[in-house]
Amino acid sequence: MIKANYEELVKRIAELANVSVDEIKKRVEEKRARLSGLISAEGAAQLVAAELGVSFENQRFKIAQLLIGMKKVNVVGKVIEVYPIKKYIRGGQENEIASFLLADETASIKVVVWDTNIIEKIKNKEIKENCVVEIKNADVRGTTAKELHLGSRASIELSDEKIEKVVLEEFLPEKKLCDVNAGERINVRAFVVQAFQPAFFSVCPECGLRISYENDKAVCVKHGTVVPEKRALLSMIIDDGTDNLRAIAFHEVICKILKISKEDILKLQESDFWLDKKSELLGTEMIFSGRVRKNVLFDRLEFVIENAREVDVEKLIEKLSKNL
Repeated sequence: MIKANYEELVKRIAELANVSVDEIKKRVEEKRARLSGLISAEGAAQLVAAELGVSFENQRFKIAQLLIGMKKVNVVGKVIEVYPIKKYIRGGQENEIASFLLADETASIKVVVWDTNIIEKIKNKEIKENCVVEIKNADVRGTTAKELHLGSRASIELSDEKIEKVVLEEFLPEKKLCDVNAGERINVRAFVVQAFQPAFFSVCPECGLRISYENDKAVCVKHGTVVPEKRALLSMIIDDGTDNLRAIAFHEVICKILKISKEDILKLQESDFWLDKKSELLGTEMIFSGRVRKNVLFDRLEFVIENAREVDVEKLIEKLSKNL
């Protein structure tokens, strides 16, 4: 199932079907009416796509067009940074996982490599920083941030295409908190007015799913017995003057928000260290990028932060001057 907000999904279907967005929306509403409203707008949109013969598989996309849940997609981009290869144990056997940052003219995305043949290409420097590559048969995964995963059916080759200017951050519209809706991916400029000590949980190092413990062994539902990794979750209240909203951030994003290294994140379990960082954080104004979701349990909206950066005062003054 493709995870995307309704507007994004309709736009992609319209592009591939070569019909108007209004026509797709009309068909979606007709589909929902026939099903007595028992299906979401997003689900109905995917049924309409199937009826129109639209498949997201084996299509070439720009990075900004990728949606979580897409399978067998093709992308051309420039390798910006290659990360260190990591090792993990599955089924008692040691394996490797590689990753790198890929960008094109629209956005950037982390690429996660499971296939041993592609990992060898990275080790041999065939795939390296600043080279342009063509990726085929990749899957788009993720819970908040998108990732491109290359498994055994995926391929990667050097490309002759030229990509001069790349975008390292996806463009997202800026909205006021009083106007946000569930499913939107946006930027918000807001102050941190409250923060709660992070909670820690264990995940599978391969897929990122939470693990359970059986007979004192960490077990992933997908990958069996694993050596777990600890992840952090930070909960805050942000306020932009129009409204306030609970916001949550995970491991790497927490480091950006609190200005700490990945090595220091476990120190947040220590009260003194956390209280120092909380004191520095409260009252800070930042630009948060992420996704608005509905917390069904508490019947409220939440903001899942995918990225955070300090406010560039000079750019803000320039922007405000243009609006005068």
